[in-house]
Amino acid sequence: MLTKTKKIFFIATVIYLLVIIGQVAYAIYDNLPVLKSNNYAFDYLYDMVQYGGANETVIGEVASYLLVPMIGAGLAIYMKNSHELYSIVSRIGWSQFFKKSIKYTFWGATILYWLGCLIEMVIINIFYHHFVYQPFAQDILIRGDGYFSLNNLANLVIKTILNGFGWGIFAIFIFNLALFVKKTSLCFFLGPVIGYLITIQESLSGDIGGTVRVLSNIWDTTNIMNPIENAMVQDPSPAIYYLNYATTAIFYITLTAVLLRIWYMKNVERG
Repeated sequence: MLTKTKKIFFIATVIYLLVIIGQVAYAIYDNLPVLKSNNYAFDYLYDMVQYGGANETVIGEVASYLLVPMIGAGLAIYMKNSHELYSIVSRIGWSQFFKKSIKYTFWGATILYWLGCLIEMVIINIFYHHFVYQPFAQDILIRGDGYFSLNNLANLVIKTILNGFGWGIFAIFIFNLALFVKKTSLCFFLGPVIGYLITIQESLSGDIGGTVRVLSNIWDTTNIMNPIENAMVQDPSPAIYYLNYATTAIFYITLTAVLLRIWYMKNVERG
């Protein structure tokens, strides 16, 4: 079973990375030509292919929702819905099972996302425009670009790391929802279903505006998957991005802990 599982994970990873490569190729085609003097061409295109970016394709979005949360959680979900769970728990205990499952889920999603980002950087640097280091880019403020740091290298690193952690948090949330689903095949579609439901409600709340929009922003996954694509004010300072990120991350971590406790009490403590 382990060998078969490794093959499935390898194939899923390859499919995801091929989709990412195709998405970047489309973005390059869609944004040609580019001026060689444009020092922010690399940063611009990199942002365009991230979650919620203008050049993120529907296929890329679905592949991310489908594969990124499952790459680390798939085995634990399979064991939960098979006869193998209690034999494993009898050896390592429930605490270790949950700790290992959450660790593999978080890091599986995070590392897969980072790997995709690395490939995007390499392709953009070779085929579109090379990365130009700007140690202190005051003109970012003038142009109103989304940023975490005026040093564009630090900005690139920070947003890539935070976005990866955001996908890891989302993956753990999906894993905990999957604990309540008894059919394994349905679990693997939770990512796209939940992801698009959140997107739809966020669009509806945006049309309503006011307090509804402010409250819905708390669970908007864009805040942790790609903070610079979503903020409550126009051209906000980095503090707004960090605040949105922290608020949404804490919300999903708390909600995940509550769901995990509910499932444990229902299925273990009460038999």
